[in-house]
Amino acid sequence: GLSMEDVRTYFRQEFCKKMDSETYGKSGHDYMVRHLFGKEGKRSDKTPYGCMKIITGSGPSSGDCHGCPFKHMDATNLEKKLDSWKIPKVQTREILRLVEGQHYQIACSKYYEVTHKKGDAGFGLNHPNQYFLESQITLGNKVNVGKQGYQSSQSSSVQGSQSSSINGSRSTSQSISKTGNAPILTSAELEELGEDDDFDDM
Repeated sequence: GLSMEDVRTYFRQEFCKKMDSETYGKSGHDYMVRHLFGKEGKRSDKTPYGCMKIITGSGPSSGDCHGCPFKHMDATNLEKKLDSWKIPKVQTREILRLVEGQHYQIACSKYYEVTHKKGDAGFGLNHPNQYFLESQITLGNKVNVGKQGYQSSQSSSVQGSQSSSINGSRSTSQSISKTGNAPILTSAELEELGEDDDFDDM
């Protein structure tokens, strides 16, 4: 992932396209980034929302830049977006059928398979970070999994294991990745985190 300063710079540049610097400074976005990196508030890192939390949570408002495109875009705009991304018509129709049936994560997996030229990805997507990690590995890029690592279905594994407490109460089994000492969460742990994400303490 990016460093806190890189994230702050990115958000400042993006939001200042829609507001002036003074408004951005008062908006709380910079505070939120520092909070997410554990530099404000309780000073603990936050786990990003998983797919289920994004899908079942409130959708983005006009002008917002978050959410799941398969859940939050209407069919017409999603079709136009898939077309602009050069997704073949046959696969676009299949993705739109999955979306119509409210199978958003399967639609995302199908999009992954098409864009990465994989007949069957062989895994289900449960988290945006998992999508990113799988994509980088498929593209042959080295990935620093970081503190909140997500195990790729494509990665071979483990040098050792450890037990760690998440959110101060649950104990989970975690593995040490070959890319460093980053904990790697299992699919079950990712789903559990996705259900328990809570930003109410900010």
